[in-house]
Amino acid sequence: MKHITPVLNPESARAEYIHGKNGEYFHDWRLKFSHYSPSYVLTNEDIRWVSDLTKNNGPRVLTVAASGDHPMFYAMRGATDIDTFDISFCAKVAMDIKTAAIKKLSRDQYIQLLNNMHSAKDMSQIPYITELMSDIPQNSAYFIQQMNDYPIFSNGLNPSSYQEIIPTNAEYDQMRNVVQKPFKFIWTDIKSLHTRLLHEYDIINLSNIFEYMSPQQIHQTLASLRNHTRPGGIIIAQTGNWGIHRNNRAYYDASQKFKRWARVGYIAKDKTKANSEMIAILQRTR
Repeated sequence: MKHITPVLNPESARAEYIHGKNGEYFHDWRLKFSHYSPSYVLTNEDIRWVSDLTKNNGPRVLTVAASGDHPMFYAMRGATDIDTFDISFCAKVAMDIKTAAIKKLSRDQYIQLLNNMHSAKDMSQIPYITELMSDIPQNSAYFIQQMNDYPIFSNGLNPSSYQEIIPTNAEYDQMRNVVQKPFKFIWTDIKSLHTRLLHEYDIINLSNIFEYMSPQQIHQTLASLRNHTRPGGIIIAQTGNWGIHRNNRAYYDASQKFKRWARVGYIAKDKTKANSEMIAILQRTR
C-alpha cells in the first residue's frame, strides 16, 4: 500500500493538547511522538562532531530534521542537496523559523529566539516571529498563526542546557552563507520513510530514533533504506552511548543479517577513552 502523506490540520493539532487549570495548554504526554508533538528547539546531540566526521562522504544527505540543527551543520560541511524528515510537523516549523532567523537576526538575537521559543506559552511571547513571517514557508506560517495559543516548541530541556550545540560566531556567519532557502521536508514516521524517498543518498542520518524500537524494527528499517543509500554510502543509525549500548545486540545481529551487502560497526569520538561518545553506522558495500 502506498504511504499517504499527512494533511496539515490545525484542528487535529489542537486536539492533541490539554487545557490546564491555569489556562495554559500542554501536549498530551500519552501521545508521545505524534504528528503534532512539540518540537525540540535545539538538538541535544553532538551533531558538530558527527557531521564533521562524515563531511567527505558526498553532497546528498537525508537527515532527521532535529529542528534544523542537523541539516544546517551538514550544509556547513559541504552538503548541497539536503532532505529532512520528522514525524512531527512542529519540527518543520521550528526548522523553518531558524533558517529564516539566520538571515535577519544577529547571533545574540538568535540565541534569545531559541530560549523564547522553548519557554513561550504562546506565539505572542516569542519576539521576532512577526519580523520573520515573510521568510517562513507558507504552510509553516499558517500553522504558527493557527497554533498561536499552544506551546509547540516545548519538548526537551531549555536550550541553555546545551550551550555547546549553539553555533559559534564563525559557524553562525557560515550558516548565513550556505543556507539560502528552507530545507526540503518529508513528513513521515521512520517506518514509512522509505516509501517517500526518490533518491539515493551519500549519508542518511537517523540519529537517535532507534532508542525505543525493537531489534526487529531496527533491522526492518535499516533494510528498507538499503536502496536509498548509494554503494559506499552510510546510514548513521545511532549517536551517543546510552542508545548504542541499549541496542548493542540489535546492531550485532544486523552485522550478521546484512553482511552480504553492508558493514555495520562503530566509530568512537576519542579512541583513547573507554567511555567515549560513539556512533553506530551501516555502510553499503554493494
